Amino acid sequence: MTILNPSAFYLLLLLGVILFFYLLKGRPRKVIVSSTLFWRRIRQALPVQRIRWRLPPELLLFLQIAILTLLIMALSQFLLSRKEKKEFMVVVMDTTASMQATDLIPNRLAVAKKRAEEFIKELPKNTQLALVQAGKRPQLIANFSDERSYLLIRLKALAAADVRGNETAALELASSILPTQTQGRVIFFTDGAFELDLDSLPQTVELVPLNKKNSRNLAITSFELRPRTEDSQKYELLVKVANFSLQKERFSLRLWLGQNLIFESESALSSQEEKKYIHNLEVKQKTILKAEIYPYPQDDLAIDNTAYALPGFSERLNVLLVSRGNLFLKATLESYPQVNLHQKQTILSEELSGYDLIIFDNIVPPPLKRGNIVCLGVLPPNLSLEEQDLQPNPILTEWQIDHPLLRFVNLKNMNVRQSLGIEILPEADILLRSSAGPLIQVWQSGGLRLLFIGFDLYYSDFPLQIGFPIFIFNLLQWFHPQVFDPTYSQIQTGEEFVIFPKAQKEEITIVNPHNEIITIEDRKDPLIFSETTIAGVYTLDGKSLFAANLLSARESNLLSRVTFSAASTGVNRQVKNEYSESKLSLSPLLILLSCLLLSIEWYLYHFPAAIGKKKSKFSKRTA
Repeated sequence: MTILNPSAFYLLLLLGVILFFYLLKGRPRKVIVSSTLFWRRIRQALPVQRIRWRLPPELLLFLQIAILTLLIMALSQFLLSRKEKKEFMVVVMDTTASMQATDLIPNRLAVAKKRAEEFIKELPKNTQLALVQAGKRPQLIANFSDERSYLLIRLKALAAADVRGNETAALELASSILPTQTQGRVIFFTDGAFELDLDSLPQTVELVPLNKKNSRNLAITSFELRPRTEDSQKYELLVKVANFSLQKERFSLRLWLGQNLIFESESALSSQEEKKYIHNLEVKQKTILKAEIYPYPQDDLAIDNTAYALPGFSERLNVLLVSRGNLFLKATLESYPQVNLHQKQTILSEELSGYDLIIFDNIVPPPLKRGNIVCLGVLPPNLSLEEQDLQPNPILTEWQIDHPLLRFVNLKNMNVRQSLGIEILPEADILLRSSAGPLIQVWQSGGLRLLFIGFDLYYSDFPLQIGFPIFIFNLLQWFHPQVFDPTYSQIQTGEEFVIFPKAQKEEITIVNPHNEIITIEDRKDPLIFSETTIAGVYTLDGKSLFAANLLSARESNLLSRVTFSAASTGVNRQVKNEYSESKLSLSPLLILLSCLLLSIEWYLYHFPAAIGKKKSKFSKRTA
């Protein structure tokens, strides 16, 4: 037995108390009485005590010394368990898409949760546990507590999402919540289907691998759709299929447009090979485009065998041009079949809400509160900006080539004869600067999105530039990406989706691919929707809204890319051994022996005849 709490042995000083009482010896006192007839027994029973210099060979003495020693040794073990320092431990559970793989029965996450549950139950009761979920964004599920039942309930409720993970961020979160200057460890239950620099991890992090070396998986890693330039209803589709198995795999690729099968191909891929498929299609209205692969035999991960897109457009935009006449704008806007163009020279405030986009061409607009507005060479009256004199021949100095409005637009050779001299709008994004001040800036406030161009088109050669029609297309796409951007309605799972609902409703109801209803109240315009962790098509008001796909070669590659050390692979065994030593205590055995000796001592004390016989035998032996 290892004595880890020697402070309890200070109680051995109590042995001196026992020895002291055994050193006391009775000494008679002389008292004059009238008769000794009634005092003989009293004289024997009430002696005056004095110290003897030799311990008597009493059996009770040795029993009492043994009992006190055993109790002190048991107490040393008991005090150790009560004073043991609490250890803090964070359990990190990988819930990314690859944890849905069925190479482990029933899947990797179920096996991981079972092993984590067994691991937690083996820990000492005073261990403080926390639970972190490692998904697209790490999340603290349960903070430090010794309530095992609550933590196990939260652990069982975890489900794998159709997203790629950020394992580094999850481990950083787990390490950051460990209290300083205390014992702490991070146990990460994962399949290792990612790249991770183990040398950069703290020493407190240990990985528990959960996978097989012969996993089989085929996946759609890319699903790109772009319109053909000659016709907005014709698209070109690119599909990439990769084989992440260690052997050659056969499969069938099928493309569905709505309920119609438009393409089918049988193919095979060698290990770690990727193949591209290009297909042209025509879409007259917004519909669901689906790509599916059917591996032979079935692979270990099904979520990456399907991808969705929503080509076409189901609505037309009502665009109002408030102008005295602008052939450049009129001709460019009318070239888009998605645009219903209206023209006026004046407009009232109550008419603003009836249009999806309003362009004020050198005509002062009414006070603006909400809507999508473009102001050309004119200043809105309710922005509280002081208008200065016209600035002649401003020199262009800087523009944002990476902004969506100026994508593929070259302003290097553009000339402006005169511009408005105004200051920068509060918190505006300046797209084009000049020596006379900002020429193009974007401003958003609540439900108002404003694009301000500080010069009249007829006082510049911008309409004659090759980038002008591109700028108008960028403008339409920036204000209404759901109509002009074919990739708008297709995102990767876990990403946020921006919704521009036309109706001003108090609440919006979205149905996810699992037919779960998500109600959003007190919404803002536009709405940022973030509950996109399920792959498939999401609907709004019964119409397809957007499609979320995994499309991640990193998650589809089920083979482990993390080199687990021997210490990591044996973490469960190591932890169990470590804590089994702390649980091993001789206190129950020592207390049982003490009780047995106490029973013997009680018997000998209350039956003097028995102790007398034992005393005589013991005296002969010592003699």
